[in-house]
Amino acid sequence: MHRWAYTAVLLLVGMSTSLALSPEKLYLLHCMGCHGSKGEGIPGRVPTLRGFVGYFVYIPEGRAFLIQVPGVANSSLSDAELAEVTNWILRTFSPEQLPKDFRPYSPEEVTQLRRKAPLLEVSPVREAILQKLRSMGIIKP
Repeated sequence: MHRWAYTAVLLLVGMSTSLALSPEKLYLLHCMGCHGSKGEGIPGRVPTLRGFVGYFVYIPEGRAFLIQVPGVANSSLSDAELAEVTNWILRTFSPEQLPKDFRPYSPEEVTQLRRKAPLLEVSPVREAILQKLRSMGIIKP
């Protein structure tokens, strides 16, 4: 390889790793495959994010759930990227459902939540959270 070509490759590699992707692009690359381009999910398989996911952040176990589901907890995203994309998802797909005092995820919170083992039985945990939100009157039965 010519010296100039080697230098060009090094520059391109350096540039690509230093360019941070927007939360929207992170969503497209890491989440859209299951949750759809508009957060619509896959009926009967993957829950919708649109108009619903914001309810989860009303309670601590709901906040934890969003980070501890296996696809999120095991994501290749850094904790900072994961916090950023999760906040983007909440504000983009479910702004009306967010609590008035919504506190965005921080990289530190994501780090703490990811340290715990990812959920193995997602459906029962999700259902328990939804039941609690229903009993609190946050979501309608």
